[in-house]
Amino acid sequence: MSIKSIKDQTYYEILEVSPTATAKEIQRAYEHAKETFHSESMAVYSLFSDEEVKEIQEAVEEAFRVLNDEALRKSYDQSHFQMVGYPPPEKPPETHGMPHGKKTSLSFTGLSFNVEEGVYHGKTLMQVRERMGIELQNISKETKISIKVLEWIEEEAFDKLPALVYLKGFLRNYAQSLGLDPQKVIEEYLHSMEEAKRK
Repeated sequence: MSIKSIKDQTYYEILEVSPTATAKEIQRAYEHAKETFHSESMAVYSLFSDEEVKEIQEAVEEAFRVLNDEALRKSYDQSHFQMVGYPPPEKPPETHGMPHGKKTSLSFTGLSFNVEEGVYHGKTLMQVRERMGIELQNISKETKISIKVLEWIEEEAFDKLPALVYLKGFLRNYAQSLGLDPQKVIEEYLHSMEEAKRK
């Protein structure tokens, strides 16, 4: 499985936000990224070399500089999305919590599931996907995440999953493709991962 290096990631991927993210969401993501990739952070220290941390920090600063400036962001969107063959994103949608009647990129609308608080883990995601009648191949095609990684996420094969910074991005894309709240899915999945590692 090949994971994109920081140089190959878009500014949105670096900050782990959607191309339709609001200024407030970008600010929050930037602060979170700065905190995550602080040179004193133990989690980062164990995953990346000093050079890699410095490279990531510089990429985060550059991504925020462009995306936080309306004119620069517009210019970046036009050049980047033309390059990959997609139209630039429309104005940010209002999304708070679980979406209601919001079209996901896979066009499943208004589907609601009785997912209890704090139980977004691999099995839950698989259940939601299966109830929607979506194949893993469709998610893979939509999110560009390999089927193998999606299987590991659903099976909770934590020892096989990629580094946290990449896993968060994968969970975000997977959640969005199912019309779920990405932040909630990420937090709860990572929490269940920590719990499993403690046992």
